[in-house]
Amino acid sequence: FWQRLTARMNASSRDSIEASDVDRTRAKRGRTPISDVSDRQKVLLFGTLQSVTYHPAGQMPLLEAKLYDGTGSIDLRWPGRSDIPGFHVGRHVEVEGTVGIQAGHFVIVNPLYRIVVSEH
Repeated sequence: FWQRLTARMNASSRDSIEASDVDRTRAKRGRTPISDVSDRQKVLLFGTLQSVTYHPAGQMPLLEAKLYDGTGSIDLRWPGRSDIPGFHVGRHVEVEGTVGIQAGHFVIVNPLYRIVVSEH
């Protein structure tokens, strides 16, 4: 019981620290918090890729990713793309585009993107 509780607390603390770090970096860069976006708003966001989904061969190419900035997350979609070199979970990126709503979630389709290398 104690080992599971300690592991859960450590994971929660780690997630909280990572969220705080990403939010602090986002604020320093002057980017819009994902928690503040609204439908049809043009935004410039900064965050960490939480997931990257590649669709199987034989289907229409579609690259999907989830961007997280410590305040919330947003879905990113690139129809017609099967890969973006350098995109992987944990990578820091800036994206620019217009927010929409699909299936009840905020999404940006074909955003401009910049991979942000470590600033250390």
